[in-house]
Amino acid sequence: MITDYLHIHTPQQAVSNRNLVYLYLSSNYSVVFLRSCMMLDGSEANRKQIESDFPYRFSEDGHLRHKETQNPYRFLFKLQDVCETEREHRRLCLYITQHVYGVLERTFRLVRVTLEDGSFVFMSPGALEHPGSLLVLIQDLGSIRSGVWSWKLAAHAGLERGSQIPYVRWASLESCGVILTNPNESRQTQEHHVWLVWERLVSKSSAEHVFVVAHGYGGLAFVDLLCRRLEDVRRRVKAVAFLDSSHSLWHQPLGIAGRDWLKSVSRTWILSTKPLNRSVGSLKAGCTQISAGTQCHDSAPAVCMESVFRFFTKIIKPRAAPTPFEIVTRSKSRASEQNNNV
Repeated sequence: MITDYLHIHTPQQAVSNRNLVYLYLSSNYSVVFLRSCMMLDGSEANRKQIESDFPYRFSEDGHLRHKETQNPYRFLFKLQDVCETEREHRRLCLYITQHVYGVLERTFRLVRVTLEDGSFVFMSPGALEHPGSLLVLIQDLGSIRSGVWSWKLAAHAGLERGSQIPYVRWASLESCGVILTNPNESRQTQEHHVWLVWERLVSKSSAEHVFVVAHGYGGLAFVDLLCRRLEDVRRRVKAVAFLDSSHSLWHQPLGIAGRDWLKSVSRTWILSTKPLNRSVGSLKAGCTQISAGTQCHDSAPAVCMESVFRFFTKIIKPRAAPTPFEIVTRSKSRASEQNNNV
């Protein structure tokens, strides 16, 4: 079982907020992982070379297998060579990124839209002109790029668990536009990136219903946006799904109006030993909290996905109240049953 990461903040490691070293632990390996804005940069030739040299590839069902033995992925951690360990992890992350980008572009025809912060986002064709629904995905803080929830899950449990591909597939099947944010590619903060995506894209869309899925720090970034653009966000966004989110309705300067609105349109899935969707009450929650059905932060988006989409569907398609005819019919039916039982 992959455990949560441990933050290491030494003067040498934490030079800035964009250079944090995370120590990942699992039953098979420990990985020292440098989060750097330059981590996935490189020429196209270098990327193709890494793909061809990487000994693993994704199978048709989305699992990472060795090219020759077909064995599941296994990270070779070298305790005495931190630099080589970091390079190996960089190759893994780059390979996963390139593969996911290819699926998004070839299978789902998503297009890249460049932003002023040096990043780009993926967007479905015509998403801004689509009058129906628009799905916006905001990922957690780290080195993960657009289309990926977790490197660890993508490598060990497959793309259906670690990538955003299942969410994109749902949007495609429901004829819903989609925007995949890319905050960790930005030269600015994650909050600034989310604000920029809103200003340049979401706020200009024709969508009647805007849905937001925010994982981890992505939830904090969305609430920061709400603090900046309260009226605009309240007018456009119909529902928000927070997945083990870092946001706080009390410590972020949201105000009473913002908190009340968020309580009415959002739901928070938190890590819990309880089964999925069981109520997990808290006096400080500020909005509905339910169990994510897992105790693994990285797994939350995959485990909660169907529950999230049921929540969104319920928001735009509320259950219709019974008509007077139906009420009368049910009353007569109950009376008839009672008479038959006498």
